Amino acid sequence: MNLKYNDMNDILEFLIKRRSVRSFQQKPVDLELIKQLIYVANHAPNSMNNEPWKFIIIIDEEIKKKLSTLHKGASHIALAPIGVAVVAEPEISPETWMVDVVNAIMYFVLAAHSVGLGVGWIAAYENKKAKEILGIPDNKVLVTLLSVGYPDPNYKPREKSVKNPESVMFLNKWGNMLIRIKEN
Repeated sequence: MNLKYNDMNDILEFLIKRRSVRSFQQKPVDLELIKQLIYVANHAPNSMNNEPWKFIIIIDEEIKKKLSTLHKGASHIALAPIGVAVVAEPEISPETWMVDVVNAIMYFVLAAHSVGLGVGWIAAYENKKAKEILGIPDNKVLVTLLSVGYPDPNYKPREKSVKNPESVMFLNKWGNMLIRIKEN
């Protein structure tokens, strides 16, 4: 779908062009840069500004290798210069931690994209073995693992197709199909 607004701004174009990266250059990523990305993530919308998350930065090759075997889509973390585990602290924001943490993850991912880093999102979803490897306490929730690095210039992400907005919209109530929005 092409946006109807002729002058799509740079931010919208930036968001649409972001893709998951699963192949990286073997070029180190400065940990100070990762700190800056986490600083940005800490500005994500979250209830009461509680920031119910922690980021575990993984540079140990053996740990990344172990994590890469735990999920069918996790192999790229072994090849990335940096792995990141994002962990929720539900006790800090019991009612909103899920949304809060995902907001922080997206801020991190988008900030990384803005400085030329690629990020691959791995659906870790509370993997017990990963929690054990990373020393995550039982009362914390492993939300995701991320592979982070400079994209391999030969890596070509899949083309992304998305649903038309009308297919995911209802008007006022569930089930009320949106036929079209009248322009004023």
